[in-house]
Amino acid sequence: MTLHRVEFATLKRPRTPNTFLMAPDGLCKEAKVDMEAPVYGVSAATLRNEILRVVIAQPRVSHTLSDEPELYDDFVVRSALFGFPDLVSVQAIAIGAKKSTLALYSRSVYGRSDLGVNKRRSLAWLAKVAETVKPA
Repeated sequence: MTLHRVEFATLKRPRTPNTFLMAPDGLCKEAKVDMEAPVYGVSAATLRNEILRVVIAQPRVSHTLSDEPELYDDFVVRSALFGFPDLVSVQAIAIGAKKSTLALYSRSVYGRSDLGVNKRRSLAWLAKVAETVKPA
């Protein structure tokens, strides 16, 4: 398993259907996004802190990279039964002083299909974030 920082602007997705990509319109120049990211009425730093609070509280999650100046984080999430790793990269993005959005890329390391696990997990995390930081 090779860990490397995701550059969303140049990200190229694999042909396998075991990934989920959410980003603001126009960020990912070389990859099709599955869903446009919501806009939040808080600073990017506040959004990142809420994402960290939610994600780190989840079971079987390791925080593997923290780049505070870039508001970027990587996580490894292991499956409950066999401990298979999924990789999740998240970056909070400032739109203004009090507006932000994010880019999120969740992908399986092994297998061809994830049966929608990466998408469901990502949306569940964002639903938890929305309990305290409402989308604008």
